[in-house]
Amino acid sequence: MKACGGLFSIVLKNSRLENIEAFCNNLKHILMAVSWGGYESLIIPACAGVSKADFNLNNPRHILIRIYIGLEEPDYLIKDLDQALALI
Repeated sequence: MKACGGLFSIVLKNSRLENIEAFCNNLKHILMAVSWGGYESLIIPACAGVSKADFNLNNPRHILIRIYIGLEEPDYLIKDLDQALALI
């Protein structure tokens, strides 16, 4: 990943809506928000714009989780991601 930005998307192995919500809600240091031009690390699940009734596990757009890596120390962010993943 040379010369690239800090924005990428992931898909959880088990992308049920409940797992996506739990993962994002259990992050302690990565904020759930869209970017306003700040330096903080942010996360936003694509399903945030989809009603629970319309969520489709088979729709790749519904299960994406967008992550923007800010200026925090890498270990700080990795620990946060690890602990949230461990809870699901």
